[in-house]
Amino acid sequence: MGPYESVQLKVQDEIGIVTLNRPERLNAWTPTMGRELVDAFRLLDQDSAVRVVILQGAGRAFCSGADLDFFRSQIDGQTMEGGVTRSEEFPLLLRSFSKPVIAALHGYALGVGATMALLCDLRIASRDTKLGFLFARMGVMAELGSTYLLPRMVGLARASELLFTARMYSAEQCAAWGLINEVVAPGEAASAALALAREITACAPLSLRFTRQAMYEGLENSFPAQLRLESFALHYLYSTADHAEAVRAFREKRPPKFLGR
Repeated sequence: MGPYESVQLKVQDEIGIVTLNRPERLNAWTPTMGRELVDAFRLLDQDSAVRVVILQGAGRAFCSGADLDFFRSQIDGQTMEGGVTRSEEFPLLLRSFSKPVIAALHGYALGVGATMALLCDLRIASRDTKLGFLFARMGVMAELGSTYLLPRMVGLARASELLFTARMYSAEQCAAWGLINEVVAPGEAASAALALAREITACAPLSLRFTRQAMYEGLENSFPAQLRLESFALHYLYSTADHAEAVRAFREKRPPKFLGR
């Protein structure tokens, strides 16, 4: 796995941990970081030993937005490594991802740092987190599918406020709007995300995969179509070895040992 220039990747006890690793620049996004994130998440998606993934940032921030050198290259008409088309590759990968993803936020989660967090299923933030969609201040617009996801998460009126004002918001305010699942003390976001990830690893991987897929398809499906999807998935899951193991473990009063089969 790797090595990468601006991302660190490790697997620990069935948990994949992806760390944005440009702490001297507050993990400002570059095309290289974008390419490496796609590669790291593809590896984790294909690794059957990984049950859940955490996305976090090294140093004093999660991600302070796009690196100013990237903006300068766009103004000058230069082509940087990766190009802007990679803004479509990462969200499509995470949309079809086969396991839950947790964002551990601290410090700044601004611009692309905020939109990256939206792609994750769960978000834990320390109280020192400042989250903001600052695109309008820079004369650009939000990306990574955030104009699709954000109104579905918080409603159109609140999404309009977040995107049109380009303000920075506290972790507590974002939690009140449903953008953040849990707010923890400064310095504890990573450990809280790890505790949540361990709780998730106790569940059956195939169940999590089908449930995650169903929820995202449910953003667009009709109710009857969603019922059919659930029926198909449930019928399949009833026939899996993990379901049989769960029943045996319940009867034997022990934790189940899921194999993802």
